[in-house]
Amino acid sequence: MELARWQTDALRALAPDHDLVICNCLNGHGSPRRAKHALYYLLNLWAIRNLQTRRVAFPSDLRPIAQFDFEPTVSGQWQGLPPQLLERLHGEKPLAIVKFGMGLLSVPTGLNMPILSYHHGDPRHFRGRPAGFYELHNGAERLGQVVQILTNDLDAGAVVAFAETKIHPHSYRATLVEAYRASPLLLRSAIATALAGDSTIFPKGSLYRLPSNGTVLSFALARLWQAAKRLGYGAFVEKRWQIAEADAPSGTWPEQLREFPPANRWEVYPTPKGFRFIADPFFDPEGGILAEGLDSGSGRGAILRLNDGVATRLMSSADHFSYPAAITVEGNHYLIPEIAESDRVRLFKLGPDGTQEVSEFSVDGSPRLVDPTLFEHGGAFYLFANRLEEGNGILRLWVGKRLVGPFREHPQSPVRISPAGSRMAGAVIADGTALFRVGQDFSRRYGDGLLLFEIKSLSPNDYSEMERSSLKFDEVRGPHTVNVRDGKLLFDFYRESLSLFAGWHRFRVLLATRWRRDA
Repeated sequence: MELARWQTDALRALAPDHDLVICNCLNGHGSPRRAKHALYYLLNLWAIRNLQTRRVAFPSDLRPIAQFDFEPTVSGQWQGLPPQLLERLHGEKPLAIVKFGMGLLSVPTGLNMPILSYHHGDPRHFRGRPAGFYELHNGAERLGQVVQILTNDLDAGAVVAFAETKIHPHSYRATLVEAYRASPLLLRSAIATALAGDSTIFPKGSLYRLPSNGTVLSFALARLWQAAKRLGYGAFVEKRWQIAEADAPSGTWPEQLREFPPANRWEVYPTPKGFRFIADPFFDPEGGILAEGLDSGSGRGAILRLNDGVATRLMSSADHFSYPAAITVEGNHYLIPEIAESDRVRLFKLGPDGTQEVSEFSVDGSPRLVDPTLFEHGGAFYLFANRLEEGNGILRLWVGKRLVGPFREHPQSPVRISPAGSRMAGAVIADGTALFRVGQDFSRRYGDGLLLFEIKSLSPNDYSEMERSSLKFDEVRGPHTVNVRDGKLLFDFYRESLSLFAGWHRFRVLLATRWRRDA
């Protein structure tokens, strides 16, 4: 009656509208330990065993409607479900079985319910185990994870849920923690997909097994090298963000992105005095543009209005402001900036002389949201954003009948789980009857490119999208925000520069952020 912590989180996500029947395996069936894997077992203690994989007792608050203990049958490396358990399953008639723990499980013939199993790896490329190890070792950009319908062929079942999480080259532990933290979000949709009879058959990738001592040693040295590079970058390299404008090419929005103007056709905005950089540009409904400016003195972001060479502070304080996403409704202009480090999401009315908070604006739970983006469609309002505590790889969606809400979370939320495209990179774009969403690509570096998704379905009960294109600059790095209006593209980019004070600037912002969160 023990589970990993992330597995209990997955069951808690199901509990409100699912009945649980617990089949409790009374004995394990581990593989024999061999000396050639000794360093892997040591690595296991340090990285694979973490807060997300720690074993905990089955939560008493879940209250299953029945519990069956069983001793599995054993045949070589495979375990099986005994006849007595199969009889009870046929009697209970569960819609699906979710397998947690145990070893290799032989799927019995005649079982008329799917057995769902997690695999932390993209089976198109990485089957077998250990989770995430060979992705890091081989330099993959993302760690896939799936829920599949179990078969007797290892990691080759029909996939009913798929997600990706970021690979941190400097840390195996951080890579796994992020992966397991996202895993509970897959189970609900996996069960619904399996019961609907929908699934995807992935091509079979290479089958991996426990690494040898030499492979683990090479792996550990590579992680140390990556950690040293990361430390050096943080201490001595700064990103110098700038904003530019260019004429949009003709054609549809995906074509405009593919034919993005070269750098010699950009009109670059000068950085105002008193700011280290400007970024996150949006067109200002009142004229000019809105952007984040990083104050040279405080190291905090402020919302600026840039018009005819004049920079005006619209929003600034001891808090950090960024991503000034604007929306116009019934002739009135509004701003929903990112203030996640210090406060819940808030809406402001935007005028020629400044901003005024809209006090009745409401989102269920009052979350702190990263890059919140409002969009009106079909008589409803939609809010795309990331929760601060979940990071950049989980895009959630809220829906409301009015601009001020209340906004409830969309039944299809989260709508994307991946470091590639799950953080908003500008306003939702209407191109004729087509809708497009732009998302940042965090697969490698922050702010170094984006992806374009066509929204195929958007309603209060349904959402789907499809990746259509991507953009990454060659001569400079970026973009991480892009907007289009009246034949003009507005975007940001950055160059990297050496600075003896880069580490100090980052450390000062980190201290201020932690102090503000604790307060």
